Amino acid sequence: MDFDALLRESDADNPTEPRELYEQLEAKVPGYGYLRDVQAQVLEPWHDRRDERDLVVKVNTGGGKTIDALVILQSYLNEGIVPALYVAPDKYLVDQVVREAGNLGLEVTTDPESSEYLAGEAIGVVTAARLFNGRTIFSENRPSKPQVPIGAVVIDDAHVAIATLRSQFSLVIDSANDGYQALLELFEEDLQDQAPDVLLDIRAKVGNSFARVPFWAVENKIDDLRQALRKYKPADERDGRLDAIRDVLPFCRIVFTPSAVTIVPPCPPINRVTSFAEAQRRIYLTATLANDSVLVGNFDADPDQVAKPIQPKTAGDIGERMILAPQEINPGISEDEVRQAIVALSSKHNVLALVPSTAAMDRWGTSAVRADAGNLSDVVKAMRAGHVGLVVAANKYDGIDLPQDACRIVVLDGLPQAFSGDERLESLMTRSTGGIDDRQIQRLEQGMGRAVRSNEDHCVVFLLGRRLAQLTVDPKTLARFSPATAAQLKLSRTLAKRMADTPLTKILETTQQALDRDEGWTKVAKRALRNLAHSPARVDPIAAAEREAFDRALDNQRSKAVAILTEAADACEDLRTKGRLYEQAAAYAHSYDPAQAQTLVAIGRSTNPYVVRPLSGITYEPISYAGSQADVVSQRLTSMYGTPERMRVAVEELLEQLKFDPETTEEFEQAMLELGLFLGFGSQRPEQETKSGPDNLWAVAPGNYWVIEAKSGAKSSKVGKTDAAQLAISMEWFGKRYIASESATPIMVHPAYEFYKDATAPSGTRVITESVLAEIRVAVRQFSVGLVTTGWSKPEDVGRLIAGHELDHSGLLKRMRSARGGS
Repeated sequence: MDFDALLRESDADNPTEPRELYEQLEAKVPGYGYLRDVQAQVLEPWHDRRDERDLVVKVNTGGGKTIDALVILQSYLNEGIVPALYVAPDKYLVDQVVREAGNLGLEVTTDPESSEYLAGEAIGVVTAARLFNGRTIFSENRPSKPQVPIGAVVIDDAHVAIATLRSQFSLVIDSANDGYQALLELFEEDLQDQAPDVLLDIRAKVGNSFARVPFWAVENKIDDLRQALRKYKPADERDGRLDAIRDVLPFCRIVFTPSAVTIVPPCPPINRVTSFAEAQRRIYLTATLANDSVLVGNFDADPDQVAKPIQPKTAGDIGERMILAPQEINPGISEDEVRQAIVALSSKHNVLALVPSTAAMDRWGTSAVRADAGNLSDVVKAMRAGHVGLVVAANKYDGIDLPQDACRIVVLDGLPQAFSGDERLESLMTRSTGGIDDRQIQRLEQGMGRAVRSNEDHCVVFLLGRRLAQLTVDPKTLARFSPATAAQLKLSRTLAKRMADTPLTKILETTQQALDRDEGWTKVAKRALRNLAHSPARVDPIAAAEREAFDRALDNQRSKAVAILTEAADACEDLRTKGRLYEQAAAYAHSYDPAQAQTLVAIGRSTNPYVVRPLSGITYEPISYAGSQADVVSQRLTSMYGTPERMRVAVEELLEQLKFDPETTEEFEQAMLELGLFLGFGSQRPEQETKSGPDNLWAVAPGNYWVIEAKSGAKSSKVGKTDAAQLAISMEWFGKRYIASESATPIMVHPAYEFYKDATAPSGTRVITESVLAEIRVAVRQFSVGLVTTGWSKPEDVGRLIAGHELDHSGLLKRMRSARGGS
């Protein structure tokens, strides 16, 4: 009897209900006989909502989301929604999906142009980079062949895919490329008008300051821009990034640094990936998202459906992590001491240290294995195979899977940072005072998950650096982590309180208890995750407004786009976001009403100092002494920070930015502004606000000001002629804008206090050197700790702390060095 023929002749439909479908997979390998309960908790509610186009599925790592995704796609194929595509973050995970499909007995192919994929006989499996790129085969713009269709698609690790999407739909041109010089020549006058000092750095290729091209210059010179981009030659001729943004160039933001220029659209033009934009079903799989709005802004997902994610019944189905911040437990412990201790632990355990930059890798010395793009895959394989010891990786918070003994200790050494000019501008435009943005939260969450790949796994996580140490005490920041990570961070806080001021050796003994599977610890860790409820999805209506406005502008409905954004801005309480929305509305308005555009951008600039300067310029408004320093601090800190815990986090971020680093000069000047406000002074950035004047201006006493030139990126052994002249010009600027009875002290921030012979320091110049800055940082940190204890409601308590830490203007001046030398 030919039973296969009998089966073929049967008129029974292929199953679409997940359990039935799974049970009828005949070629499953042993161990895959039944759906796990956590998988059924996802697949059953998905089946009830299978007709919705955009669905978000949130499953913790190790929850079986690959099987969920494969069953979902096969179910759609059985329903007749053809073809079906599985999108994985990278090639390594593509291979993993293919292996998992083999375990289930499902047909898959990595060739989406094959007849098997097109006919719905096999699920296609590709990387996010293959789907999302300027020359994608899934586009109607494909020149030589028809587009490859998509009926149903799963985006796995959607948070990682977003990073790929953003990268593929933006352009970065290195300063050594001919295209960079062509663009610089085209926009040089516009940069001169916006940021003359930064333009000097760009010409000299020194430092890492950034300057943006105003939107009206981009649109007015759009034909010349297209011509200049013809000189751009990508390192890889297959690179399609310019193709990806070619149609949206008039809307793009262009930002120069001395090392590169970035061209970034307001939203990824996802409609260029025609098959994805037209797919009948789109599923977004993710372990967690700090802000679900990113799915709306980047993938153009339906905000109403994004707001209703599908999740297992409990949020606590995650591996065990002991999270320790040694410097929170004992502020006297130095970062280097912790690193040395972790190096010792790496003699028995594999350790992964994640740092924010390549330069930060040097903190770990020469004994660490450095993992980068060239060897990362081999290093991961070696760690999975056996003991490697200490591995350090820069800015690699995702894409590394190290289960079980492959990694037992993860170190987050410093807060993830933005690097390109556009990323740094976006970070400054969106962050609130002392805030940590959603991208940083997302990266931290991903980083802490590198060594826990199932709910049966365990590891220890060290948070290194004072800013990270303060994460566990900030309720607003904790609320943006996933419920499981937030619960583990809260447990970390409980441990810290019990171990307050404990020596590092004792902290390491506690670490060893977790590594040795101490029964008491494992019970406490499991209890922290018990009956953990999911947090509601965060879908900001502003993301939907930005996406809709962008799509309207592309459809030549610019006035409608302006109306959408101005309405969103008027309803927004956050001043920086309000300003950013007004600026984008102005960019859309420029082509049909330049006068309205300038009005809108002026409104935006009034609420956000990083909005582009309007053509008419900004009228300078002098500042004055705010009043008794203690009274001002007492009144001001609640509105600035809200709670003492929030204040401590903000101060640590501020202090992190107050360092001599040519890569973060803009951030330094912003930190000086915030430091002045925190200390109760009048504080301003005249040069940034109006294009003239000093970097920072503080009103420190009645009729007494500090004119501050911040040269935190300087490397010279003495203060040079140019820097000295700039301070002198700023003093002249002050004299023209303030009355004669008001005086100013010239302050230079520079590694050296001695001037070259041909450099003339203004009379009375004081210098904040690295050692002086270190003293101020210590005093400010101690002051903030004192405020946590006493509060700031009583000016007399605040005044006592200010005097005790010598943070009034006379105490600060006493620390500074007098300028020496010069002519």
